[in-house]
Amino acid sequence: MVTASSDTTATTTSTGNSFTGSVVTGNLAVTSAQTASNNVQAQTVLNVTTDVGPTAEVFTAATGNTGTSVISGGGTLSGSYNQSITQPATTNCASTGGPCAPIDAESQIEGPNATSTDLSLTAQAIANSQTFGTSDSALNVTATQTNASIVAANGGAILGDVTDQGQFASIGAGNNVTSTTSGVVNQTLGVTQTNDGAITQGTEFVNLGNSEVTNTSATATGNNISATNTEGPLSVSDNQDNESYVRAQSVETSYAFGGATVSAYGVGNSVMAGNQGPSTVLNNVQVNGAGGVESIASFGGDNGYDVNVSSTAMGNAATGFACSSCGGVMNVTNSQTNNGDASATASIALTNGARSVRSTATAVGNSGTFYVSTPSN
Repeated sequence: MVTASSDTTATTTSTGNSFTGSVVTGNLAVTSAQTASNNVQAQTVLNVTTDVGPTAEVFTAATGNTGTSVISGGGTLSGSYNQSITQPATTNCASTGGPCAPIDAESQIEGPNATSTDLSLTAQAIANSQTFGTSDSALNVTATQTNASIVAANGGAILGDVTDQGQFASIGAGNNVTSTTSGVVNQTLGVTQTNDGAITQGTEFVNLGNSEVTNTSATATGNNISATNTEGPLSVSDNQDNESYVRAQSVETSYAFGGATVSAYGVGNSVMAGNQGPSTVLNNVQVNGAGGVESIASFGGDNGYDVNVSSTAMGNAATGFACSSCGGVMNVTNSQTNNGDASATASIALTNGARSVRSTATAVGNSGTFYVSTPSN
């Protein structure tokens, strides 16, 4: 139990396999293989009696396989990366009451009579995660990710009063590749991702007595690739296959509120290849299976000022851009197939009223956005 006059921090992480490789000067060639088949679970529960303190941060993360490779100084990072989460022979686990080997993160605050000032709560569950960082160098790698596990990120809070700002977020993903750069970089990235666990989920349930400014969000992604580049050429070739049921649900209630934002975002496959440099090449193949994507966002209260609720569900999403002032050349080959339902629901229920009320729901089978523009910075 917590009654605090100073800051409160609670961090819980659980990781199956972790790999880090980096070089400052010279070349780096990597061959990495990571495999996990057991449960990876992380749980944080914070019980508060009266006051959680001026600032509070609760972070919970469960990751099956994670890898990071970084290069700077003018060399080349090359190699192949393989990550897989497999199901064990047993099909049911007594601890979960369902399929074995879940990647599960649970983050909860219990304080029905408690007050918080500035508060951040995050639950993050990712089966496979690979990160690349490149500065004034070259990147030429392939990454293969396969997940057969349930992935669940579930967060929630019960509090009497949030007097300043409250941030509540859950993030669930089957496979994720992120590549970021700085300086002059020549980047070539090939990614194959398969996500066929039964469920990929991110949920956030927040119940407040009164609140000033809050943001409650839930994100669920089957397969995700985010590659950005600066000054040099960028080439991304990807093949994404999601057969998992993807569910994002974000719920907030607050009797009296200042400003409340509630969002849910669910997507089967997502790729972004963005270059603040002369050229972008994207060869994209995405297949989202019959499991479907569901996104639900809702807010309920009595009276307040501003409330904004948004819900987005997509089978496949692809974005690519290049810098127009740097030469502005794009070559895109895009194939997207969505075989399941995409369902988005956004709702607001007020017993009295509010100054501004906005609700948006968007459901799309396939989305492709490609453009050449001047960078904002």
